[in-house]
Amino acid sequence: MEPISYDELMSNAGMSGFVSFLEHPAEAEAPEGKIQEGNGVAGKSEPPVAIPEQIAERPGKIRPAVAVEDGHSLAEQAVYEALWKAAAPEGSGADRVLRIGYHRLAKMTRLSWVSVKSNLRTLEKKLAIEITGSENSATREGKSYRIYSKPAILQRRKQAGLDFVRRTRGVELLKHSS
Repeated sequence: MEPISYDELMSNAGMSGFVSFLEHPAEAEAPEGKIQEGNGVAGKSEPPVAIPEQIAERPGKIRPAVAVEDGHSLAEQAVYEALWKAAAPEGSGADRVLRIGYHRLAKMTRLSWVSVKSNLRTLEKKLAIEITGSENSATREGKSYRIYSKPAILQRRKQAGLDFVRRTRGVELLKHSS
């Protein structure tokens, strides 16, 4: 089958500037288990092709979690840093405490409150923070959090056996299987 030229594709685009590959489905599909490659000519490319399952589902590389940041996504790290900076030291320990709502934290991190809420949940699962008090909507007070110091987080993760990390769409802490 002959590849579709750029001019043919653009003639199907109409005034909108969008190209429909639905009109040429046979050229857009790759044979099962094979990868179609472009012709290498600058400025011209072939339609996207299907990627085999063994490549599409390749797991991320598993590495040892040496630093706290290794176990956090960029958004999780932004939320952790904002919490740490806004929190007050707790007693003589290195940990800090803070009462804050999702909207205020969202403004501090420039994330949506939904993203902040989700990242707080994952930070709690990753042993970086702990919820110490619930919110009070009558007085418009947010939840209370204990924000652990970086050495404390590493110690807590080590005790839980979370020594490895895999980065794929997110960042996943893994236990060593012995």
